[in-house]
Amino acid sequence: MARPRTRSVARMEATAAAAAAAAEEEAGNPDGAEGAAVVAVAPEAAAEGPNEPNAGEASREPDAGQASREPDVAGPSRQPGAAGPSREPGAAGGPRQPGAAGGPWQLVPNAAGPAVAPYVEDIDRYLRSLEAEESRRPIVNYDQEIQGGHINMRGKLVNWMAELVYGFNLWDNILYLAVSYVDRFLSRNVVNRERLQLLGTSALFVASKYEDRCHPSARFFSSITADTYTTQQVVAMEANILSFLNFQMGSPTVITFLRRFLFSCRGSNRPINIRLELMCIYLAELSLLDDYNIRFLPSIVAAACLFVGKFTRNPNTRPWNLSVQRITGYKVSDIEDCIRSIHDLQAGRKWSNLRAIRSKYEDDAFERVSTIPSPNTIKPSFLRDLKYVNG
Repeated sequence: MARPRTRSVARMEATAAAAAAAAEEEAGNPDGAEGAAVVAVAPEAAAEGPNEPNAGEASREPDAGQASREPDVAGPSRQPGAAGPSREPGAAGGPRQPGAAGGPWQLVPNAAGPAVAPYVEDIDRYLRSLEAEESRRPIVNYDQEIQGGHINMRGKLVNWMAELVYGFNLWDNILYLAVSYVDRFLSRNVVNRERLQLLGTSALFVASKYEDRCHPSARFFSSITADTYTTQQVVAMEANILSFLNFQMGSPTVITFLRRFLFSCRGSNRPINIRLELMCIYLAELSLLDDYNIRFLPSIVAAACLFVGKFTRNPNTRPWNLSVQRITGYKVSDIEDCIRSIHDLQAGRKWSNLRAIRSKYEDDAFERVSTIPSPNTIKPSFLRDLKYVNG
């Protein structure tokens, strides 16, 4: 069954905020950042469950206790795309075709709207300040510092989550948000290995509520673990996540910045370079697998994906120029470490055994960008900072 053409809560909030900003220009209130709405909730309310109007309502059902079977995050308990619980309206089905509503390179509606144009720089500054807030940043080495090194399953968990998001036709933004919730939660809460899959499942549940009006139910997310976890356990972990996040669910992610960079690089009068944009988005999803990339701000990862994507498409042309540097706000030296990390992921030098994202982008619908080879090394001259003519 075809997926209904819904718009995410985040996009609606962004569009509404942009319209309000245009109407109140004299008041100087340009707060129209994509997916960055934060609802302040009292701690006692957070303990009861999510009360944000657009995030859905968490059930107040008691935790049913530990699951009787140990989960395996190496792969989904149900094959994505197989028959699953019905959704209202519509049902989770096969892959969404690129270019359809919510397709991988469809930019956020407020990226180029005339009402938003005067506030683009303000929005960008706001997003960059938001991504750097300590409460929204995970601890770089949380596996060792917080979890005691006993988890070491993050890559497999993210691979499993990516397979579910694609196989069950969920919004692409859901994966990025859910992974950020997992990293932030694990940075300050000890979670044993047996409950790691539950954390990933509930993170997807929370992110889907934030992004999609027609989000799946808690029962749906329980079923995709082959009922390893009950509906009550999914809901209980959801409440824990929301309480910990203090309902700050709308943080900017890699895809937030990448879409803005791609739109700005494209320009208003130039045709879409679909293969380049899909390549960059593929690299952005790959970046989620490697916990090394946690150390970088989302905007840095987005800029590095743009660099490697442009390099892959045209290996003999310098990927970075002054225009791209101005758009992203980064010199090559600012993102060089991240560039090497993304390039290693693309070349299969890291996490090559995790196939969900690579397999997704082998499909003709995604221009088979994961099969496009990239040179093994990047020319040293490409990694040098640009020299200004009048500098």
